[in-house]
Formats: sequence, structure tokens, C-alpha cells
Amino acid sequence: MEDNRPVHTVFIGQLCVQTGSCSLAVYGLGSCVALLLCDPEAGVGGLAHVLLPGEPPPGTERAGLPAKYGVEALPSLSKALVGVGARPARMRAALVGGARLFQGAELLDTGIGARNVERLKALLAEGAVPLALELTGGSQGRTLRFDLPECLLRVRTLRGGWESFGLGGGAA
Repeated sequence: MEDNRPVHTVFIGQLCVQTGSCSLAVYGLGSCVALLLCDPEAGVGGLAHVLLPGEPPPGTERAGLPAKYGVEALPSLSKALVGVGARPARMRAALVGGARLFQGAELLDTGIGARNVERLKALLAEGAVPLALELTGGSQGRTLRFDLPECLLRVRTLRGGWESFGLGGGAA
């Protein structure tokens, strides 16, 4: 996959919103979930790398991690997108990740990936944000690139090749 556009890597608990020609990337996504929002008409998008499904415990220091908890990630990402020209009525979402990496080892994997996905889907439904694409679950990690302004999502698993999906509609 050759591309000369700048790539912005989004690490656990971070979110990133961009305009113009660039890519947002997450490498080795396991039980975490990448929440992507895009306004295809404005050509702006963002990505939140969500670690936990619930709410932060009272008095928790956020340490600059606005996307650590799903309940905070969606409103933070949405607000940031509106700040760069997105319109809420045109936003579309995608969820990627939420894998169960430790099959057969329930003590190591408590199903946090599935809980992350379910919580984010509920939050999107509450906010009336259409879920255009869901690539979640399974037992393999994923790497993704989200290309702007096209709102093109490219995803691969450890054993698979790249697959492309447009957030304005079906597969690209």
C-alpha cells in the first residue's frame, strides 16, 4: 500500500480529527475499538482509540486521554469534528476491533472487546449516528488506515490482506 499522504498514528486513549489529505492509523488493534466518524460531504474525519467500555471512576485523572472510555470518546470526537466543519446529520460511523485475543483463556480475556463494541453501538444509537460499517470481534488483531478526505477505511488482519471500505456506502 503505497501512499505519500501524511499518516497520524492514534494510540490507546487518544483521538485525532483531521481535514485535508492524510491518513489516520492504528496498528495492532486487539480488544480496543477504533471508533471512526466521518462527514463524507465535508471530507473530514476522526478516530478515537477506545480502551474501556464504561465510565471513568470518580476522581480519575484523564492524563490527556479523551478516548480511553467509550462513554467520553463519542461526544469528544463528535464535538471535535463539528469544530472543523462536520455536520452531525451527515456523520457516519465505523467500529473496528474488539477482538478476543486469548481464546480458551478466560482468565486473561474477560470479553472486554465485545463489551467495548456493545457500549459504542448503544452510544451511537442514542446519538442517532448511523453505523455504516462494523468490523469487530474474532480472534485476530487488526491494523487500519483511514484515508481523508475520501473517508476510505483500509483494514487488514495478521493473516489477511488489506480490504477497503468507503464510509459513504459499501465496499470501495
